[in-house]
Amino acid sequence: MAHSFTAALIVAGDNREASLAEAVRGFLLAADERDGHANETSDGHLGGVDVHVLPLPRDAAALVEGLIGKPTEPGDVVVVLGTEPAASEAVRKYQSNSTVLLQVVLPVGWDSDVGTDSFVARYRLAYGTAPGLMAATGYHAARRLDVAIRPLDGVIPRAALEDAWRSTESGLPW
Repeated sequence: MAHSFTAALIVAGDNREASLAEAVRGFLLAADERDGHANETSDGHLGGVDVHVLPLPRDAAALVEGLIGKPTEPGDVVVVLGTEPAASEAVRKYQSNSTVLLQVVLPVGWDSDVGTDSFVARYRLAYGTAPGLMAATGYHAARRLDVAIRPLDGVIPRAALEDAWRSTESGLPW
């Protein structure tokens, strides 16, 4: 089993640069929560496995900060965050080369759900500002990926990862 993988993050829709930067911040927060440690050589851990984050498309990644490595495309796992139809178009573009997982943007009012106070406080502490919708969506995607990967100890087999991802659609704590 590989002890690291690359998670490509794609934000489909409007305001790509700002949305991608915000989604990556949320994703990184989750990737550091469970298994993070000093002297990281990756961008964090999900499922107990090192994760390297690849913001895509590269021309929308100008505002992304805080990444350690420079992983190559296409990524072992591509997480598409967005609304339809833009999200489905992005999924089709990467489907043949990687395991592609669709994370629907959280609904308006996500921050009134039970337990979000803790996430908001952790995000504010880490970044000095309140999280927006894409930060929360990126965080939620990383939490889902953490739960899906942990029993597999990696991102393969692909079908098992896709099944595990689907099983995390609801009920995750913040």
